[in-house]
Amino acid sequence: MIYAITVGSVLVVWLGIVVLNERVNLLSCDRFPAPWMKWAAYLWLAIFLGGLTALVTHSAQNQPTAKQIAQMSFLDVFTMHGILILFLLGWWALSGAPPLREFLQIRHERPAEVAAIGVSVGVAGWIATLAVAAVIALLLQALGFMKNPPAPPAAIPWMAALAWWKKALIVLSAMTVEEFFFRSFLQKRIGLVASTLLFALAHFTYGNPMLLVGVTVISIIISLAFWRTKNVVPGIIAHGVFDAIQLFIIVPVALRVMGMG
Repeated sequence: MIYAITVGSVLVVWLGIVVLNERVNLLSCDRFPAPWMKWAAYLWLAIFLGGLTALVTHSAQNQPTAKQIAQMSFLDVFTMHGILILFLLGWWALSGAPPLREFLQIRHERPAEVAAIGVSVGVAGWIATLAVAAVIALLLQALGFMKNPPAPPAAIPWMAALAWWKKALIVLSAMTVEEFFFRSFLQKRIGLVASTLLFALAHFTYGNPMLLVGVTVISIIISLAFWRTKNVVPGIIAHGVFDAIQLFIIVPVALRVMGMG
């Protein structure tokens, strides 16, 4: 039943995208060389959204145990990112293979300023995320909805125990692939609110409501930076700063405090 609800909801979104593009040219940034390529892109999007939603729903309903995580290959971490890259390559080809800088919204003017914006957004995003998560946690505890902080998913301690270079690869993959998909592709086509919602839903596999709060907050902040600069690079840097602080500092410290480090 849950699969029917989640996949059905996403396919309704897909249908809305198709209808809006046919009526008001929602995907105006795409220049499909032929009508059949446009309809092939629609089909590619439907397959991608339906399959990805089913995968995320399955993962959220079947949280792996610590033992299963320990047996997992390091390369398995990048499965979702591989799917996103495959989709982007397919859409890029069907939309006439435009210049990658244009397709991914990469601008290289004023690199020092762009880097400063990215670092500032990443640090500010962490401060805002911690503040919002703390306020929500206190409210839930005061209202009796949350007696104790929820335990982190088994994948979090596993990642925290990885070698530094493996953590760095995870951060590098997330900051580039996720920003290219959720900002360069999605936000440019369906807007800030819808892309942020889908970003949060994509992290639903965490199975932890407080982590989802943090994901939503940082996504809104990075989305605003992308909207303001029209450049994905500050968001990539901010995402990297955010994930690096989380994976190298916050998570290890939190696990030690909880007696799990």
